[in-house]
Amino acid sequence: METASQSHLLRRDRASIAVPTACVLAVGGFLVAVLSGMYVENPLGAILARSLVTLVVCWPLGLVIGLVLDRLFREHASKQTSQMEQEDLSAEEAGGDAEILDESEGELDSSGVDVAVASASDSA
Repeated sequence: METASQSHLLRRDRASIAVPTACVLAVGGFLVAVLSGMYVENPLGAILARSLVTLVVCWPLGLVIGLVLDRLFREHASKQTSQMEQEDLSAEEAGGDAEILDESEGELDSSGVDVAVASASDSA
């Protein structure tokens, strides 16, 4: 059974980048229109009118671009996920071939050099 926090996480995973992309493109177009209108010294009314038209035109274009990018990112993510799952399965199959080394015959001192451990029978 799905709890409220789990459903919130599921909705969060489905968040699209389309709307933020549309907003960024619209505000960018608005700023370019305002700055270019000010640069050529157009009247303030004309600058604002043209800037608002640019804002209204750029938002749907940004939405379409964002939807395309969202679909591309989701396809790429699902492709990467399936590829990683296949690699995990092949690694599990090859996992029995790993060689285990016994390091009890020697100890490493602080310099990382392999030093043989002297036993009581070797010193006598």
